[in-house]
Amino acid sequence: MNRFLATTALVMFMGAAPALAQSPDTPSSPPQEPGMQAPMQPESPSAIPSEPNMKAPDQSSEIKPILPDQSAKSLDKPIDQSAQFLNEQKADDILASTIIGKSAVNSQDEAIGDVNDLVTDRSGKILAALIGVGGFLGIGEKDVAVRFEDLKLTRDENNNTKVVLNVSKETLASAPDYKTLDEQPVVEGSAKSDETTKTY
Repeated sequence: MNRFLATTALVMFMGAAPALAQSPDTPSSPPQEPGMQAPMQPESPSAIPSEPNMKAPDQSSEIKPILPDQSAKSLDKPIDQSAQFLNEQKADDILASTIIGKSAVNSQDEAIGDVNDLVTDRSGKILAALIGVGGFLGIGEKDVAVRFEDLKLTRDENNNTKVVLNVSKETLASAPDYKTLDEQPVVEGSAKSDETTKTY
């Protein structure tokens, strides 16, 4: 009987030992951190107290996409309606391509040189014609700038342009050689070096 009581007391003591091992200050489970708490469920709109001056957000409104600025289309302007265009060549119109490369003749219809190029100003007005004179087969030839108004342009029966200049071949041969910007020596700080940097 004493053995039974001792055994029973021992078993009860062993079963209660883990509970007794914890100190009274140590909680059985650690308190949850504020961030570890279960998330709150949002309350339904009917549960939210409404104030007289507060309006609930409009749930039916959709987010509107941001459209490009319509004023940007104004940059794509149509062609200026005041621009003037020609439809066809008139009887008095002469193309530059029919002048350049033609032989220039004097009033006696003698060849005195060839029209190598035309000189224009910035507005497009033709100032002079470059007549190649002297030399043989282009070798030793020089360009003489003749005022364009001194040329007489005519057409023959086959619609070919004829360039007439009322000067002698000797006069052209003694005229100064016309030098283009590429043929002129570049002088540092000169007006010519500044001119070559301009765009038209």
